[in-house]
Amino acid sequence: MHKFKVSLVVLLFLLLLLSTEAICQSPTNLDKAVLYRKEKAFFFVLHNEGWGIGYRKGNHLAFNKTRFWEGELVGMSHPKETKTENPYFSDSHGFVYGQLNSLYILRGGLGYKRMLNDKPYWGGVQLSYVYFGGASLGLARPKSLYIINIDKTNPNGYYLSLERYDPNKHFLDNIYGGGPLLKGFESLKPYPGIYAKFGFNFEFGEYDEKIRAIEVGGIIDYYFAKIPMMAFNDYPNYFLTIYISVHFGKRYNLY
Repeated sequence: MHKFKVSLVVLLFLLLLLSTEAICQSPTNLDKAVLYRKEKAFFFVLHNEGWGIGYRKGNHLAFNKTRFWEGELVGMSHPKETKTENPYFSDSHGFVYGQLNSLYILRGGLGYKRMLNDKPYWGGVQLSYVYFGGASLGLARPKSLYIINIDKTNPNGYYLSLERYDPNKHFLDNIYGGGPLLKGFESLKPYPGIYAKFGFNFEFGEYDEKIRAIEVGGIIDYYFAKIPMMAFNDYPNYFLTIYISVHFGKRYNLY
């Protein structure tokens, strides 16, 4: 994860250098920027603790300002998560020792994009900055594990049971492996909170009606209660992440 964070910082620096060159390009398309009044786009996001998907829909308020509604769903891992296996069973399944819950974050908010420079008429890069704020809902999914139980009547000497992880009962020597992928969704526990986002949006291409963009920035999520993620560690109630997202969409008018 440390290498990934460094890579994101380096990428942000390179994109900012690219934007400096783009600002100096001329002539521009500012005279055509008001042709399309609405836009929408899907995006894929990768951040230093996970990944996710999202959607934005916006209205152009001026040639250089757009108001957006956005929604996104991302996974959030704990920095101390490390996958391991039971060393006494060669066919055991991998699991994260000490993981109480998997965390998913659902965000919904309002934001704005302000254009710093338009694309030249032949295409190029359009640089904007974006800022968002709104509701953040943490969804904690309890982790289940296959547990080894001693059974003297069994020829193998043991049997497996599927149990919710309990740090007081389950240890490295009696955990066989991780439970089913979809187990625990029926017991999701919500943690309400808020979020704020700031980033730089780099849009590429020649045609204004098509949206092809990369965005980099930071997000902070704050929750009103601490979320139990890893046993033997402090429970967090906020997350600060660096992200990069890829956007695909279109601009259009409604008549």
